[in-house]
Amino acid sequence: MRPILGLLALCSISLAAQAPAVHDEAWFKGDPKAIMTACADRARGIKPMDSRLVAEYGHAYLASGDRTKAEEAFTAAPLFDLKDGETYRLIAYAWLRHGFKAEGLAAMEKMQEMDPKAKNAFAKGAVNLLDAGLPSEAEALMEKAWKMDKKDWWNCCDFVRAALRAKNGDLAARWCARAVEARPKEERMWNELALAYAESGGSR
Repeated sequence: MRPILGLLALCSISLAAQAPAVHDEAWFKGDPKAIMTACADRARGIKPMDSRLVAEYGHAYLASGDRTKAEEAFTAAPLFDLKDGETYRLIAYAWLRHGFKAEGLAAMEKMQEMDPKAKNAFAKGAVNLLDAGLPSEAEALMEKAWKMDKKDWWNCCDFVRAALRAKNGDLAARWCARAVEARPKEERMWNELALAYAESGGSR
């Protein structure tokens, strides 16, 4: 329980010591790293015991360059809800977004271990992996999400968008076919595929 105690101790620090009392337009024109840290501190002081929020505070700290504070949050976050796959997915995303692929993959593995039926977390994680330049790992995770619900065309379409962002036309085509297989007479599905290609600029 030490990570939780540590996080709560940090939350007890006076908010006045963490950031100015006035957060006006001029303050938000300051150093972005200082702003993200102060905003995370403020959020944490208001609601420190939500697993997903704590994971997101960690993301802000990692982005600001404070890996120690980020790791403290990432360690504490799951302790508020050990079985919440989305919490682990948020931690993985934070690592991946800032170039820490080994840490991100480890968090994705933990997500699968702790919440093996978290279909939507798996699908979002697959998109995160693809955006991080890990197509094989991304499709393997997406396959697991798809097998849980072969009628979920929304997740397929989201993965198609990620594949098109990655300029991976073959991968996009595979998951377009899965979306069509799920709901061939669903007009919104066809429209999502049209938009995915439109947003990609029509490129493969």
